[in-house]
Amino acid sequence: MSEHLRPDVLSRLRSKDATTRSNAAAQLCKQIADTEASGKYGNQSLLYSELNSRLAKNVGSSDIHDRLESTAILSALVDVDTLDEAQRTRIPMQLKMLLGQSNQTVSTEAVGVYKKLVNKKWTTFMSLVETDLSRSLEWLTNERSEVL
Repeated sequence: MSEHLRPDVLSRLRSKDATTRSNAAAQLCKQIADTEASGKYGNQSLLYSELNSRLAKNVGSSDIHDRLESTAILSALVDVDTLDEAQRTRIPMQLKMLLGQSNQTVSTEAVGVYKKLVNKKWTTFMSLVETDLSRSLEWLTNERSEVL
């Protein structure tokens, strides 16, 4: 098992075809699980370093393919049980950037990852959701006047 991201998987993660992306994401999840099973995760893993590097580069990109790749990587990382707190904090922030994009495909994929996060009930994420919902309710009831 290679601890580096395979170029063919990366290429398919960037596909506009949902089935192709889904299959590549499944392969990425398997590769991450294999890496975890070998006892290498977090900062010890070249795979995690490579994934984090790609996310840092691609999340804010204007290229739809970069953003689709980012949603697939985030989705795979959400399934990892051994993430450290820093990574669990970073994922919602990166996801928030993707949710703000105007492309329907990217937004749909990002919402899917958001749902996975809600189901995980990570403490950090749930407090962010609570803050966002409170802010939204304040705006809806005109109790908040600041503009983002």
